[in-house]
Amino acid sequence: MKRLLLIIPGILFFLYSQSQINTERYYQDSNKAGFIFNNSLGFNFSRGNTNDLELIENFRVDYKGSSRDYLLIIEYEFKSKEKSKTSNNGFIHLRAIQKLPNQDFLLAEAYSQFQFDQFILLSSRYLAGGGLRLNPLASIDTSNHPAKNLKAFLGTGFFYELEHYDVENNPTKHTVRWSSYLSLIYAPAKHLSLNIVNYIQPAINHFENYRYTLNLNMSTLITNKLFYDIQLSFIHRSIPVGGKKPDDLEIKNTFRIKF
Repeated sequence: MKRLLLIIPGILFFLYSQSQINTERYYQDSNKAGFIFNNSLGFNFSRGNTNDLELIENFRVDYKGSSRDYLLIIEYEFKSKEKSKTSNNGFIHLRAIQKLPNQDFLLAEAYSQFQFDQFILLSSRYLAGGGLRLNPLASIDTSNHPAKNLKAFLGTGFFYELEHYDVENNPTKHTVRWSSYLSLIYAPAKHLSLNIVNYIQPAINHFENYRYTLNLNMSTLITNKLFYDIQLSFIHRSIPVGGKKPDDLEIKNTFRIKF
């Protein structure tokens, strides 16, 4: 385990990171100690009257310890239509979550992240930050109530980001942002779970410069280790770069293997 913790930060140093990726949607609240691995792969291909290619890969590792949890995510997406790229983006994220002494509902978080996205002109974004995570239902006895299948998390903190854009004027940006989120996880049945996450991230020196992210996720268990996931993602940037549109909406369908 110690070797793993030394290797992962080294990998992150050579990669990119991003604040706008809604990593809270990947958070896995589990009581099982040790490692958990998930891998999702999407592939679509057509050739003839239409020439399309789509690749989506998401790999994730969770480690749950007695007082500290770790999360590593790597995701890449590529799409082309008639030999022209329509999507080319990816990110990598590392997070550590520390339980505080004598606290069941309050945790501390630290994270580092990278992203690139060719179609919003983002060459790279590096960030590092941290904050507090609140579990308001941790101290409530829900054993005899339907809400036992509901989990809620509130988080707030700060991060520093360094961005490089493919534009001639002001290509490099340094920003400190305040990041807050609300996450709701509901499992009405053993084979079905729903996750709703809202993020708001204003720049602390210019609150009109903010990002808002909404993610809706539904996961259905098909077999013992195979899941079918539907994800809706909406992103709003109050100040887009290079004349790009401020809003992006995306819906993904993927199969995921848990092992």
